Amino acid sequence: MGLDKRKRQVLYAIVHDYIQTAEPVGSRTISRRYELGVSPATIRNEMSDLEEMGYLEQPYTSAGRIPSDRGYRFYVDFLLRVPSLTQQEIELMKRVLSLRMSSAEEIVQQLAKLLSALSNYTAIVLGPSQVQARLRQVQLVPVSSRQIYLVGVTDGGLVLNRMVEIPVAVEVESLAYLQQWLNQRLAGLTLEQIKATSLAELQHDMRISIDLFEAIVNELLGGLKQPEAGKVYLGGTTNILNQPEFHDLQKVRTILELLEEDTLVWEAIAQVAGKGVSVSIGTENPLSAMHDCSLITAEYQLGGGLVGHFALLGPTRMNYERVLALVQGVCDTLNQLYGM
Repeated sequence: MGLDKRKRQVLYAIVHDYIQTAEPVGSRTISRRYELGVSPATIRNEMSDLEEMGYLEQPYTSAGRIPSDRGYRFYVDFLLRVPSLTQQEIELMKRVLSLRMSSAEEIVQQLAKLLSALSNYTAIVLGPSQVQARLRQVQLVPVSSRQIYLVGVTDGGLVLNRMVEIPVAVEVESLAYLQQWLNQRLAGLTLEQIKATSLAELQHDMRISIDLFEAIVNELLGGLKQPEAGKVYLGGTTNILNQPEFHDLQKVRTILELLEEDTLVWEAIAQVAGKGVSVSIGTENPLSAMHDCSLITAEYQLGGGLVGHFALLGPTRMNYERVLALVQGVCDTLNQLYGM
């Protein structure tokens, strides 16, 4: 059975109000705060109908109503209105998520911190699937005799920009020769192949310092390192403590213990995640420890074929409109930065 316009309005008002206050919502509250054009008695009747249909619950006698998992699902699927992010939030995302300022490993960590800070929920980022990124180009820019600016680019567009202190003084001509040598010998190799490159052929070339070569290669391998597949990165783990639903110590302990189990978290997200944005509410989550929670997941791409998922975990009373705006903003920002 579908919901008519008035029932939709009442359900939206209850979900919206409960998300903001964490208090059961009564008919007089709806009548006062939302312009529905009907009396509290009419609203009360609609609330009773919605409860009978499974969209609302009454936590205790004489209280108002709160949404059920089914009520939240209808709200997410048909009623919510996703707002636009502010220009400041968009610029913050671009600044933090730009791989041109960090390694891929650092970006995944920053993504978790950014999402948790902007949402006030717990962010979970799964390390992307491992692919064989290949070095495309190296550029060495002299800054001083003992300092160079290193630029490394993979075939997937992953960029490393880093100031490097070098172990030996080097002249501009020698640096140019080394840059040419690196591009001729290392371009097209995977990072693992570069790591295994023999230094034997360098030993007969007096124009290249082995110490300098090793310093640059180590910076390349470290800066272009891909996040570990199967690893879970968390942000704002203690944010769950700020939610009224989790003032119960047993509930908190259950969630925190779950978040310590990377394999369980990975499998739970993998089961509900899809290609786009997915919302899993309450008992829709595969683990019983998450049955009081909602999980919003999305796919991310970092260039070079690196693909993973991130999620925001909060109570079922999650601010879905805000979280979906943030998730879409992150996806859009990564798409703009890396052209996926």
